[in-house]
Amino acid sequence: MNAFMLEGWTPILLLGAIFIVGVYFLSRKVSRKTLYTVSLVLSLICFAFVLYSIFVVGGWEGMGLGFVAISVLLGTWLGTIIGISSKNISV
Repeated sequence: MNAFMLEGWTPILLLGAIFIVGVYFLSRKVSRKTLYTVSLVLSLICFAFVLYSIFVVGGWEGMGLGFVAISVLLGTWLGTIIGISSKNISV
């Protein structure tokens, strides 16, 4: 019954999971070069968002925004790695 007792962490973890699934399906449809480009652009946006949350927002709000950006970053790269690995296995 208390499976989602993470309260504040649930949206952050779900956002990371959504990006894993989204990038995985994207990796099945586009070429490897396009996938790497998309992953690089999303990663740069996440790094910029982390820096923004540290230096501009600050405090607890900045820490929360930083966790969201890190979750999206991890989701992007895990989806990329899983998509490329499964694409190599199925070919």
